[in-house]
Amino acid sequence: MKTSIAIKLILASFLYRSGGLNWKLKQLSRFNYVILAYHRILPRDKAGKGVQAGMYVTPETFSSHLEYLREHFDIITLKDLAKVCREAPARSPAKPICLVTFDDGWKDFYDFAFPLLKKYQVPATVFLPTGFIGTNKRFWTDRFAYILRHRQVNAKNVSVHPGILDVIQEIQRLQGSFEDLLESGIAILKRYPLETVEKIVSELARIWSVELHSLDRDFINWDEVHKMMDTGLISFGSHTDGHQILTTIDKKDIEKELSVSKEKLLEQGVVDPSFISFCYPNGNYTQDIAKMVRSAGYHLAVTTRKGWNRFDADMFSLKRISLHQDMASTVPMFACRVAGLI
Repeated sequence: MKTSIAIKLILASFLYRSGGLNWKLKQLSRFNYVILAYHRILPRDKAGKGVQAGMYVTPETFSSHLEYLREHFDIITLKDLAKVCREAPARSPAKPICLVTFDDGWKDFYDFAFPLLKKYQVPATVFLPTGFIGTNKRFWTDRFAYILRHRQVNAKNVSVHPGILDVIQEIQRLQGSFEDLLESGIAILKRYPLETVEKIVSELARIWSVELHSLDRDFINWDEVHKMMDTGLISFGSHTDGHQILTTIDKKDIEKELSVSKEKLLEQGVVDPSFISFCYPNGNYTQDIAKMVRSAGYHLAVTTRKGWNRFDADMFSLKRISLHQDMASTVPMFACRVAGLI
């Protein structure tokens, strides 16, 4: 365990037992609510195969989160949020208000998260990158992780297109553990438009002599989406169509990502036309992009900016608290993470 995590574990345990956590939650809940952000729910043996550390929590950990939330929070849906915010000045909530969200629509959500959400009867919203749902496509981040793990260190030097040579060399110069290389490499690649990233990932596979085999699907399919929606617990929103980072593409492409995704959700009948939520890929947005999301017919949008939201906050730049295993493996750590104490 890293030293910083160990220190936070000790601090969280102290705050949890001393009453400092409860005091903080009481103060926050007077004028604010919190949106939680998860990505994947995976057993450790599956998460150890190239999944970024910040992308998952285990089913056991997630179960403990839900138990804590059921006891200490009033859990509502995104669709109910506008009404709650309008009524906030006149209400004195007995518990802080919380919303649960998931990004990407991974297959493991259906396998591991959905059964637990049903068990504890906790509602959640899943933001779908509609172009990936029901396909065998993989995010470039996962293909990069596969290439990195299986690269041939003695691969021959090959010619590289000059337009991406500097990026290739920057990635090749990275040093450290696999986890460090993965995080640093993805951070570098996220600076570029998807078209450029795809070229770089393909070139790295060629340079490092890695063949990308067809693998099992990563994402849920539309049949699974409908089954979950029919329970009344799981709602869905847009995460664009191609999961492109919107700040790296032009206005025309942003408009296409927004409209195509919304149209697919409506065609599948998995959203209510009177309320469609949106999540910015990687959390990246500008005020102009937020205006485009509103104009495209969405009703709110969430970011990855950390924190609670005031009841009068802008509905198209909502903050969330991201949860992952190393920062939320115990109930005290989870609770302190949600309260913004660690």
